[in-house]
Amino acid sequence: MTFYGRTIFILSVAFLIAGSCTKPVLIGSDFLEDEKASLNFQDTFDLSFFTEEIDSVVVHSGANASLQIDNYLLGEVHDPIFGTYKSEIFAQPILSTVALELRQSTLDSVVLTLKYDTLGNYGSLTEPVTLEVYRMLENPEFNRKYYSNQRFLTESDVLGAVTFVPRPKDSVTVIKPGIDTTVLAPHIRVPLSLAKLADIVSQDSSVFSNQDSFLNYFKGINIRMAGATNTMIGINLLNSVSGITFYFDKGTSENREFKFVFTTGSVKTIYVEHDYTGTIAGAALTSEPETDYWFVQGLSGLTTRMTINDLSKIGPAIINQAELEVYCTFPDGDEPTFYPPIPFLVTQQLNDTAFVNSIDVAVALARTSGAVASTGYQTLYGGALEKVSTGPPAIYRYSMKVTAQVKNIFQGNKENIIYFNPFDKVNVPNRSVMIGPGHPVYAPRLRIYYTAL
Repeated sequence: MTFYGRTIFILSVAFLIAGSCTKPVLIGSDFLEDEKASLNFQDTFDLSFFTEEIDSVVVHSGANASLQIDNYLLGEVHDPIFGTYKSEIFAQPILSTVALELRQSTLDSVVLTLKYDTLGNYGSLTEPVTLEVYRMLENPEFNRKYYSNQRFLTESDVLGAVTFVPRPKDSVTVIKPGIDTTVLAPHIRVPLSLAKLADIVSQDSSVFSNQDSFLNYFKGINIRMAGATNTMIGINLLNSVSGITFYFDKGTSENREFKFVFTTGSVKTIYVEHDYTGTIAGAALTSEPETDYWFVQGLSGLTTRMTINDLSKIGPAIINQAELEVYCTFPDGDEPTFYPPIPFLVTQQLNDTAFVNSIDVAVALARTSGAVASTGYQTLYGGALEKVSTGPPAIYRYSMKVTAQVKNIFQGNKENIIYFNPFDKVNVPNRSVMIGPGHPVYAPRLRIYYTAL
């Protein structure tokens, strides 16, 4: 089973949906209270939830830059509820322009810079960790699709390493003696081995002027986190701060530099592993429906499917609006400080081998240009995490409009299954422990307003 981290949303879908409605009410919008009062109403549906594993997620989609990852996750977390999950990066730096000035130069140093993406921070950021960089031995095809369970061959020797305590909010001051001092956005600096890169200056001129020739010489890097048991950080490879900078002298010209960059035109992937052994999340991976908890996770982690077992009890009807409320919390043994819940939840369906956002989500994204935190998106769909009780343990709610999806199920046009995942799953380290239908207060609830026929 695979997951497409993002979907192309076509605005015309909104008009197709609106045209299919028998009652002229905008799907996803709020009814006026007096309009709701004139409709029939049910909120006691029998819902079943089944937690499932996912084999992988798409982490590189070829030439379609809109489907590439934003937040490249790096690290390893030992989660008391979801077990172990770890992620490493494979990335190809490419020529930012012709680099002939490097040929026959004298190298002073080489530094890999990686800008933090604070949306990827998870677990603890107070313990020292080590980043190790390895040189890739494979040159991946750019136009191929790659998944999170695919690795590429690398050299066995470390190309560079640095041990540090993550500081994702602290700017970095770079001092170039005799030249200038620059303050840059928060990032990590990894010194790379001069000895292992010294031969670049003796390469043919085509290596410095042709992308394919350069990638055949320098196929990319693999970045891993070592010595971590509870740290995940996000890396923004596409930011101008990120790249590999060669500092060199040439002839009488000193203190020169050239930067190889990561762009939408190069392969960048993550390799992810999940291990649920001995956890309550792992114990949920059975064919039986969940009673106490169900589970949703970012990266290539767990998803959950929901079925509506008695939708037919409303009889012949036109469904005007469907709203779903689900809740999450922290069970015994959990650590809320380290593992905050998913910020935005979406409903999805499974097409062949790919999860795609429901029509309700797609329309809301199209009408708000993907601004999930906006008032417009929250009105049309919802899905934002909101605290309803400080506890302990704290209780959070996700409220979602699922009108189109439920209508299609009711009319027999779609299978009676609704899947749950984080918005932009592949970019998200968070996870949520969702409260099951056995809870007396915070059980999931589907509310349907309809016109009886």
